Amino acid sequence: MIPGLASGPAPVLVLGATGAVGRCLLARLAEAAVPVMAVSRRVPDADWPGVLWLQHDLAREPLRAESQVMLSAGPLTLARRQLERLPSVRRVVVLGSASVRFKQDSPDPAERAMMRELADAELRLAECAERRGIDVTLLRPTLIYGGDHDRNVSVIAEAARSRRVLPIAGRGLRQPVHAEDLARLMTRLVARRGHGFEPFDLGGGETLPYPDFVRRIASAAGADPNIVQVPGPLLTALVRTGRAFGRFRSVTPTMIRRQRMDLVVDDTPAREHLAWNPRPFRPSFSSD
Repeated sequence: MIPGLASGPAPVLVLGATGAVGRCLLARLAEAAVPVMAVSRRVPDADWPGVLWLQHDLAREPLRAESQVMLSAGPLTLARRQLERLPSVRRVVVLGSASVRFKQDSPDPAERAMMRELADAELRLAECAERRGIDVTLLRPTLIYGGDHDRNVSVIAEAARSRRVLPIAGRGLRQPVHAEDLARLMTRLVARRGHGFEPFDLGGGETLPYPDFVRRIASAAGADPNIVQVPGPLLTALVRTGRAFGRFRSVTPTMIRRQRMDLVVDDTPAREHLAWNPRPFRPSFSSD
């Protein structure tokens, strides 16, 4: 049994249940025999013991439900809206993103708009926690990896498999966080009561320069490309040219710019107060 979670008539509400962290979260709750209501726009074909799937698009409107605990591994903006429709909830653990720090000054207007929405959702969660006297823990991880559909590293893995030379434009630092580590922490945090609104930044168990980050992914993908440092403006120009001809759709000039940035956080408070102890970066990929 997971401390703070008791099996019974009131299930735990899980948002973002089909994502990498959400699936790990469901697995841990199922092992502990905790009843779950999982919300998703599409219901998976596989059976999940103890999970009641609710097919619902939270982007259209919040869901009316009864639960005392809400765990969200999905978009923070939707979690904030859903919380307003759950008067019975007393404990909330939600995933945000450290991107709210890294991308607020992005040259991409769409990214800046997304970060404003994320920052507003954080503010409204804090206000809701104070107004209703409930406990809300906000987790802001850096880059998340792990799972069958790992979009954060799969793009690099694909490029490493298909190219003999892999150009990169920087040596910015990375702190990848595994999805299972986040799910483990989220389930433990249900028992953390009486702390109101608490935000925590989360980094992974290793801090790697971008070339080492890419090299680790390539190795896990069974590839050994020649990783070459290229001046940022040159690589940006190559990407723009390729995109004009329908190539490099998964890479943007803004992403090239971030290869030179340190996307790291100080997660000392989480390590001291939440016993956050993530694994080192060891990506793995399912065989085709």
